[in-house]
Amino acid sequence: MRAAERNISRAYGGRDVLASVLGVAPGTLNKIRHESSYAIAVLLARAGGIPVEQVLTGRPHVAGSCALCGRKGGAS
Repeated sequence: MRAAERNISRAYGGRDVLASVLGVAPGTLNKIRHESSYAIAVLLARAGGIPVEQVLTGRPHVAGSCALCGRKGGAS
């Protein structure tokens, strides 16, 4: 979850901005390193537009592939 939080916060322009988007206190994002919450994982997934499983597993998203199934390219 730390890597997902770090990448999503970069996309939003910082941890403070991401915290306000998520509706949590900035200190809550600091707690991800010590304690994780499924609710925070869901909020991060929504903010990043990625599946919750991807936030929890840390599996990176491959550019040009489907976020749900991982298939690359268009229809055959």
